[in-house]
Amino acid sequence: MIGLDTTILVRYLAQDDPVQSAAATEIIERRLTEDNPGFISIVAMVETVWVLDRAYGLAAAEIAAIGLRPEGR
Repeated sequence: MIGLDTTILVRYLAQDDPVQSAAATEIIERRLTEDNPGFISIVAMVETVWVLDRAYGLAAAEIAAIGLRPEGR
């Protein structure tokens, strides 16, 4: 099981840094499998929402909709 922290989640969702976003995408899209799933703690989830709100200015509805998009971001 791979623990996904706030940095990985934010970089994957925001795709705002060429190097770090590529690394986050590699982990989430290629290294996670049914046999090797990812784990997101409630703390990482709350921090991710806070960063998307405060640093990226996303509205609550936009943040909630991220998880509903077919492609995930």
